[in-house]
Amino acid sequence: MSDAVKKPVQDYVQIAKDYLRPVKFIEKQIQSIKKEISQLHSNITSIRAIDYSKERVSGGGMHVGIENSVARFLDTAKEKDANIEQLTKQYCEASTMIDSLTENIGAAILRYEYLVGLTTEAAYDIVGFSESQSKRYRKKALEELGQMVANINKNEPK
Repeated sequence: MSDAVKKPVQDYVQIAKDYLRPVKFIEKQIQSIKKEISQLHSNITSIRAIDYSKERVSGGGMHVGIENSVARFLDTAKEKDANIEQLTKQYCEASTMIDSLTENIGAAILRYEYLVGLTTEAAYDIVGFSESQSKRYRKKALEELGQMVANINKNEPK
């Protein structure tokens, strides 16, 4: 009977971990996308700096093709901005959910681990409880968060 009681807890813990795992890397994803956008803008600047008023001796592209290239770069930069917006939204939703947990110590551990990017052990050290106590708080917070995520997923239209 105890296995039947523990299994849903483990399911909720896993749901929470699956939800939080990508959040841990959002900051790095945003940084890399920003670098890519910067490179796109640099490419646009380079393309626009070429003087097409003079005749070319050989090779080179057509001026009309350059306008299309600039437009593609600008469209790609807009898509990247939309990606950043979506990642920011995902991060903020996770932060709000962690803030709403009633298990405050466990919530602090999850915040340090998944939002700040520390190791689990470093998060345990910061909250100042023994490792075994910290693990219990973390598990309770993960269970609570997993229930929240499961309820949200259950209520979303498919």
